[in-house]
Amino acid sequence: MDAWPILMNQDLSSLPSKGHIFAIDDTPENLSFLTQLLSDQGYQVRVSSNGKRALKSLLSNPPDLILLDIMMPQMSGYEVCQRLKIVRKTRNIPVIFLSALDEAMDKVKAFESGGVDYITKPFEAVEVLARIKNHLHLRSLQNELQQQKELLSSILNSSLDGVAAFESVRDEEGEIIDFKWLVANPNASRMTGISPCSLMGRNLLETCLDYQDPELFEALVNVAETGENLKREFFCEGRSPHVWLQIVAVKLGDGLAITCRDVTEYKELAMALQQANQELSYLASTDSLTQIPNRRSFDRILQREWQRCFRDSQRLALILCDLDYFKAYNDYYGHQQGDECLRQVAKALKRSIQRPGDFVARYGGEEFGIILPNTNEEGATRVAQWVQNEVRQLKIPHIRSQVGKYVTLSLGIGCVRPTTKLEPKTLFATADAALYQAKQEGRDRAVVIPILLNA
Repeated sequence: MDAWPILMNQDLSSLPSKGHIFAIDDTPENLSFLTQLLSDQGYQVRVSSNGKRALKSLLSNPPDLILLDIMMPQMSGYEVCQRLKIVRKTRNIPVIFLSALDEAMDKVKAFESGGVDYITKPFEAVEVLARIKNHLHLRSLQNELQQQKELLSSILNSSLDGVAAFESVRDEEGEIIDFKWLVANPNASRMTGISPCSLMGRNLLETCLDYQDPELFEALVNVAETGENLKREFFCEGRSPHVWLQIVAVKLGDGLAITCRDVTEYKELAMALQQANQELSYLASTDSLTQIPNRRSFDRILQREWQRCFRDSQRLALILCDLDYFKAYNDYYGHQQGDECLRQVAKALKRSIQRPGDFVARYGGEEFGIILPNTNEEGATRVAQWVQNEVRQLKIPHIRSQVGKYVTLSLGIGCVRPTTKLEPKTLFATADAALYQAKQEGRDRAVVIPILLNA
């Protein structure tokens, strides 16, 4: 059962597909489950039970997304992913890891290997479909962005520039007071509204009244006098409609040669591209459910704040939060109500942090993380108490909770002054251990574990 397409009762090549997915898992039952689930949703599916053989098929016919088991014989999922990321043809394909391993370090290794997400076994169909849909959407946006870049490049490469040559016009003291037209191509002529023949011998300032800019003229004089090249864009308000022009000028004898390009369309496209980039960046760094930063943002900010606190010799605190008995909540109230619960808790966490540098993110599932720069154990504990109070005030009913009538949080706190002997994962592991201890002690509480190396 290696790299064969799932055809069911008809040829999928003749049907519209929501995406091409390659699943790699050494357990036949898992492949059968994923095949049925994804095929029923309109995805084209290929599968393999061996990572080494799957690589050949992936390189010959890359899919839109890869589901990759971690623990496999001969070659682990980590190694498969690492090999994919060094090949240009496959490096941008999103890889979602599949594993029964649920430890934080396993997840960290998966993301370090190049994965974009992590699904734990046994599979939840709703979760699998939601994560696949999200990452295919992100990939679609990236492809659209690349197409926009290629379109912009095509427009610039095919544009016809205005090209002209000028001779300096000097006064009795030898100072340049104008430039005389010597050569003009049709596009340069079109920009002035004067025919090429009529331009010859006339002065630049006389023929370009719409483009006059004292600073630009002085810059052109500097080119003719010093030989320093000029590349400059300026906004021409004298024309209707207004235009952006790019000027490139080089010294030519006792004068200069100018290339002039109308970059108005480029500017508009650049602004549209910038907006598209901002939207893509937001989607890539924001959790779609709660609208707070996601795991990718969390990892980036933790690394950034670690380096900053190391440089400034300041303490860095991390709080990991987990909703108590959330699986029981979902089972009883349903996933739709569970999603609303997560949204309300995310808002409560945002209200709990008060300084501009503090950062809250959804780390995964019902887990949240709060990064607190320049904060000691006492300050982090105080923030944890604020978080608990904010969540309690929500009074979200939780009949299946074993610690109260409402939704509560367990919190683990780690705090350290970064040194060369420690890494961000040390702080994360400490906060994760504290969270585990909070659960073991009965939940609905915050536990601090000090890092003794920096006590």
